[in-house]
Amino acid sequence: MSTDRSVFYISDGTAITAEVLGHAVLSQFPVNANSVTLPFVENVQRAQAVKAQINAIYQQSGIRPLVFFPS
Repeated sequence: MSTDRSVFYISDGTAITAEVLGHAVLSQFPVNANSVTLPFVENVQRAQAVKAQINAIYQQSGIRPLVFFPS
């Protein structure tokens, strides 16, 4: 049984590391990922916009999105 989940890959750079990490983790579970990659989140305004986007997906689906943000 697989689950549909929204997955966000967020980074202050290109988000390649976030995507690689996320794909490695998700490959261990039966998840159908609806992926959203958000690179260059470098300031407070962009971070707030990303937060609003994630919250909107949660409100629409009722399922908490997965977020990968390696630091």
